[in-house]
Amino acid sequence: MLCAWCGALVGQSAAEHSHGICQPCYQRLRGLPDLTEEELDELPFGVIVLSRDGIIRSYNRAEGELAGRAPRSVLGRNFFTEVAPCTSVQAFEGSFRAFCEGDEVSRTFQFTFRFLAGPVRVQIVFLHKQPDVAVAIRKLP
Repeated sequence: MLCAWCGALVGQSAAEHSHGICQPCYQRLRGLPDLTEEELDELPFGVIVLSRDGIIRSYNRAEGELAGRAPRSVLGRNFFTEVAPCTSVQAFEGSFRAFCEGDEVSRTFQFTFRFLAGPVRVQIVFLHKQPDVAVAIRKLP
């Protein structure tokens, strides 16, 4: 089996609710809610922290590079309607709303962003960062 986050060949993960993510990656992702803004900026993958109503609270450097947006330019804006309207679909926003209302520890899925330069397929992981949600985003090969 391949890890859904790093792509490494691994056995079945023992982590509860890991959704096919290897133990080291799952532990790293589970630590996201405790990281400071500076620590989030040091990560090699995108992280967006959203309020439950979709307002962007944090947007790290790697996500800015992936999306081609300056992090400061999106803070305080609605992710689903102002920044990434392509996510205002059941597959993304619907999943986000269900995650906010549910009791899952994490939720993992794949999504395709429709950028002007072409589609970009990504792996998404939602994690609770009370009272908000941390959204980890890694570009797939």
